[in-house]
Amino acid sequence: MQKIKKIIIVGGGTAGWITALNLLQKTFCDITVISSKEIPIIGVGESTTGKLAELINLKGGFIDIDEKNLLQSTGSTYKIGIKHSNWHTKGKSFYSPLGTTVVNGNNYPNENYDLYRIYHIANELGLENEFISKCMSNSKMPFFEHSNNFHIAYHIDTYKFGNYIKEQVLKHDRVSHIEGIVDEVNKDDKGVKYLKVNDKNITGDLYIDCSGFKRLLIGDEQFKSYEDELLVNRAITFNIKDKVINNYTHARAMNNGWMWEIPLQERKGCGYVFSDNHITPDNAKIEIENEIGREVEIQKDIKFNSGKIKNVWNKNVLSTGLATGFVEPLEATSIHMTVIQINHFIENYFTHEMNFDTQQKQYNEDINVIWDDIKDFIRLHYISPRQDTNFWKDVSNTKISDTLKNKLNIWKTRMPRYADYGRNNFYELGNTLWYQILIGMKILNKDVALKELESFKLLNYAEELYTNTMDLNNQYFKNLISNQQYYVSKK
Repeated sequence: MQKIKKIIIVGGGTAGWITALNLLQKTFCDITVISSKEIPIIGVGESTTGKLAELINLKGGFIDIDEKNLLQSTGSTYKIGIKHSNWHTKGKSFYSPLGTTVVNGNNYPNENYDLYRIYHIANELGLENEFISKCMSNSKMPFFEHSNNFHIAYHIDTYKFGNYIKEQVLKHDRVSHIEGIVDEVNKDDKGVKYLKVNDKNITGDLYIDCSGFKRLLIGDEQFKSYEDELLVNRAITFNIKDKVINNYTHARAMNNGWMWEIPLQERKGCGYVFSDNHITPDNAKIEIENEIGREVEIQKDIKFNSGKIKNVWNKNVLSTGLATGFVEPLEATSIHMTVIQINHFIENYFTHEMNFDTQQKQYNEDINVIWDDIKDFIRLHYISPRQDTNFWKDVSNTKISDTLKNKLNIWKTRMPRYADYGRNNFYELGNTLWYQILIGMKILNKDVALKELESFKLLNYAEELYTNTMDLNNQYFKNLISNQQYYVSKK
C-alpha cells in the first residue's frame, strides 16, 4: 500500500491548474505544480462544458472562487450552447443548447425517457424555438434558470483563466509551484522515482502528467490513433476584434473542416480545424478570409493526431488533459475530459492509502470507453449529406466504428436511451447532446419516433408538455437582459 500525501503535477496551463484545483478541493494532499514559462500553452480549447463551471462553483471545498470576479478578471464569458452552421446543408444552421433537460413526469418507461425531444423528431421540429436557443439567437442572458434547469459553461481566455486559477490555488498552503523545466524523469519498477528540476530531485507519492502532447511522464507507447475515423488533423488559430458578445460557440462547417468562433469580452478567439490532406494552411487562410470577409493574422499552426493512450494510469503516474488524449476541438471535449478524468479518479478510486496495481486496469478501461464514446459523438457530426467538396465526399466514406454503427442500427427501430452510451455514462454527454446533434443532422426517423410515443401512450402528454413549455418560455423571455447590457453593467 502506498500512502498518498504529496501529489506532483507536471505542466501548468489550463489543464495543470484545473487539476490542481480539483485535487485541492477534494483531497487532503499537498500539491506541487511544476511548470515553465519557456513552454508555450496550446490555446486551442477556449470553449468549455458545464463540468468546469461545476468545479468553479463547488461549495464546501477548501477555497471559494467568485465566478463573476473570475469572468471579469479574465475577460471570459458565459456559454449556453453551440450554433452549428453548414453541417447538414450549406446555408442552414441548428442550435444545440447546453444541458437543457426536461423530466418525463409520467416516469414511463423511465424518468429519463426524453419524450420531449422525441416529440420534436416525430413532428420534424428543430430546437430553434427552445428557450435557450432563443436566448442564443437573440443574445439574451437566461439568469433566472442559472441554478436549476440547465448547465452553464464558459468561453475562456486560456492564458488569463489558467493564471487566475493558479493565483487562487496558490493562496492555500497545501499548493506550491516550482517554475522550471523537467530535465530528467528517473523511473524504476514502481514508476517515477524522482524528477530533476532546477538541479534538484523532486519526489512525490503520485504524479499527474499535464505536459500535453509531450507526455513527459506517461509516454505514448500505447497510443491509439483515431485518424481512420476523423479526417481533420490540423488547426490554424486567429483573433477577431469584435465588441459583439454572443453567448454561444459558433461551429461553422467549411469546405475542408470547420471553423470555431468563441466570443470573449474583448475579442473572438477563432480557428479553422481542417484536413491538411485536402487543403494547405495558406489556402485555409484564404478560405477563412473569403468566408468572413476580412483579413486575418494566423497566430498558431498546430498539427495533431487525434487519439488516446491506452494506459492513462500506469504505476504511480496518472495522465490527464492532452497527455491522455485529444479528439479535436469540436464540442469542447478536451477541457471537459480534464475535469471528468480527475473527477472519476477522485470520486471512484482515490483513497489516501492506495494499492495502485489492483485498480489501474478497471480505471483505464473506464477512461478508454469514455474517449471512444466521445470520438463516436464527434464522428456523428460528420454523417452529413454534403457532397460539395472532396473533403465532404471523403468524410462520407470514412470508417465508422462498430459501436457507432450499432447505435445507428438500434436507432432505426427505436429512439436513443441512456443504455446506449458508454459504461455507466461517467462522462455525462448523452442523452441530451446526442439527441440534439441527431436532430440537427436529421438522422432519426420521424415515423419511428411517432410510433414509439403512440405505443407508450405518451403522444398527448408530450404535445401538452411541448405547448406548456413554449408558453412558459415566451413569458420568461420578455424580461431577460441582453448579453451586452450584462457585461457593460459588470465593468
